[in-house]
Amino acid sequence: MKIFDTSQKDYVTFEKKPIIKIYICGITPYDSAHLGHIFTFMTYDILQRYLEDEGSEVQLVRNVTDVDEPIYTRAKSLGISYKELAKAETNSFQSVMARLNFRTPYAEPLASEYIPEMAEAVDRLLKTGFGYRLESDIYFDTSKVAEFGKFSGFSERLRLTYMRLRGGDPERAGKRQPLDFLLWKGITDEHDPARWETVVGSGRPGWHIECTVMSDTILGIPFDLHGGGTDLIFPHHESEIAQSFGLHGEAPARHWMHVSPLFHNGEKMSKSLGNLVFAKDLLEHFDADTIRLALMHYHRRIGGEWQSELLDEASRVLDCCTQKAAACSPNQAKKLLVHIKNAIEDDVNTLEVIIGLHNFIESKKYNVKTSEATKTVLSRAFNILGLTSIQS
Repeated sequence: MKIFDTSQKDYVTFEKKPIIKIYICGITPYDSAHLGHIFTFMTYDILQRYLEDEGSEVQLVRNVTDVDEPIYTRAKSLGISYKELAKAETNSFQSVMARLNFRTPYAEPLASEYIPEMAEAVDRLLKTGFGYRLESDIYFDTSKVAEFGKFSGFSERLRLTYMRLRGGDPERAGKRQPLDFLLWKGITDEHDPARWETVVGSGRPGWHIECTVMSDTILGIPFDLHGGGTDLIFPHHESEIAQSFGLHGEAPARHWMHVSPLFHNGEKMSKSLGNLVFAKDLLEHFDADTIRLALMHYHRRIGGEWQSELLDEASRVLDCCTQKAAACSPNQAKKLLVHIKNAIEDDVNTLEVIIGLHNFIESKKYNVKTSEATKTVLSRAFNILGLTSIQS
């Protein structure tokens, strides 16, 4: 299997093994899941299903970042506790994922469950010189990792821009380097609802150390694949790598995969722009298979502008697949399965999957009812895609 590895900036062979460990950066639960989220997570869901069909046990971990500043801001505006908001949005997200036929993760850790481990990791970074205190906060000294910046390959100017946009503070006075990132936010306000007493003092962890600790604790390092959206390449994943070198002397993952965003009205889907298409709203009008198949029209490394008319096209293709599956020859079923597997082996190329489905429904008419053996082959093909409504 070939994947485009972000860290190596090239196509590489992804080794199939009896046990494959994958960590995916999940949601920050302060609003509903939108199609950009679903598109990203579906890529890894299809990859997992393919690997399982190949005989591997996939230990896929998808975290929930329920300790983060946007949650506190949103909760305050709603007049509720951040815990109440995070729990409600996490439950809503999990419900949507189940309705969309996503595999249940091997683990779905909450950042709030690992605060002591995060504080201990920060303490180790302090003691080994990778971290330093600035007033009540603790930062990672990026000058201690010679290759910091190599993973993203971005210019320093672009890294500074992304850090500003994505929660960093490059202009803060007293930092050793502008790109040094927060490991621990010190908090002395006893009324702050999200503070913990730990070995490094009162406060809460920075965003990046959360994923480093959760992935390390659950999967160990190096695990096989780390994934997420392209917006996480810098600073989040670059910082995770730096922290892992500080803690263990090596990167956390062997391979890295990223999924490009979906756009709506010419802009990346984001809460700040208010141009979201929420999955829960689509589920009121379309079934899971239709939504999944519509999203498969986008390549994971390209993304693109969301086109709602793809839902109607996906519904038509699903109906045609159902009819074809009822009278399908063994050779037609085998061709479909091989085509789908070859497409997934080519960097999870779901666009090629769509071509395979069209070839399937347009193939020569078969006038005999599908045999049980052929139904089994078809079931494997559609299961890899997470399509459950097609009756063979």
